[in-house]
Amino acid sequence: MASISWRNPHRRCRFAEAALLLAVLGACPLRAHAQDRHYLGVASAENGSAVRYREEHWLFRADGVATRLVLYRCPSGEPFARKLVYERGDPAAPDFDFEDGRDGYREGVRREGERWLVYARERGDAPMQTRLLQAVPDMVVDAGFDAYVREHWASLAGAARRDIAFVMPSRQDYLRLRLGDARDAWLDGVAVRRFRLGLGGLLGALAPAIDLTYTMDGHLLRFEGIGTIRDERGRHAWVRIDFPRSLERAAPQPGEVAAARTVSLVTRCGA
Repeated sequence: MASISWRNPHRRCRFAEAALLLAVLGACPLRAHAQDRHYLGVASAENGSAVRYREEHWLFRADGVATRLVLYRCPSGEPFARKLVYERGDPAAPDFDFEDGRDGYREGVRREGERWLVYARERGDAPMQTRLLQAVPDMVVDAGFDAYVREHWASLAGAARRDIAFVMPSRQDYLRLRLGDARDAWLDGVAVRRFRLGLGGLLGALAPAIDLTYTMDGHLLRFEGIGTIRDERGRHAWVRIDFPRSLERAAPQPGEVAAARTVSLVTRCGA
């Protein structure tokens, strides 16, 4: 699913995958589970030549709860980070937990009654920071961004814009983002709709924006912008993440899901 955050005022702002993404971001919202899915995404440098990392997504139901499990893999294949997303209520505001094995960074959101507990840890040996947030209109959490886009698809056509309150555990708060500027186009022979996500007002001209490309039935095909996954030097670099239909896999099997939940994360990607 996608977010913008600052760990401190001297670092670049970052925009997350679900949503999208989103952290967000996945290739379809959790509530759109027509069937279980298993697919891959490839994150590359700006010219699309150098692979930075890969994402492996499993979408399934566990005890009746729509669940997304993501492994982030080094170019050589070893998993270095993991995210779990659970839709337990509002599809736009699911629970999630993310951990990076390279430095122990961890963040997440968990619903507690009518409020949301947000938590973040800068590194493995740092204390966990927590805060309870009240629900607000147009609230979006991680991969719930995709569900939000689908819900407001018609109203986002053309130059229409919507302001959303994106929850960022690293800031222990919401950030007001503006979604819109839809443009219909073609990508590799597929009809698509492109959206732009960024800060509103004067800050929008100063901070980098995210461009999101969806199929006309609401599946994310491409993310372009500052990514949530840091490089080996701890920086949030520009990245293009593609989710081509050619990387769809067979439906998840219980054994592979269990293995992905428990596999050890590497502490660094190989040279």
